[in-house]
Amino acid sequence: MPRRGRSTTIGKIGKFHQDRRVSEIRVFGELLRREQTPRPGTGSPPPDRRETAGAR
Repeated sequence: MPRRGRSTTIGKIGKFHQDRRVSEIRVFGELLRREQTPRPGTGSPPPDRRETAGAR
């Protein structure tokens, strides 16, 4: 009966790539959270110029 799972070479390669994808997703999630949190002292962002130009 053949071996299955991570004991095979293909399984080890798959685990390596899966772990790398997970860590990349985690890093991108942290960056996104940092960008979305308001920074103290910056106040509200300036209004979008495209929205104000269309209202005239």
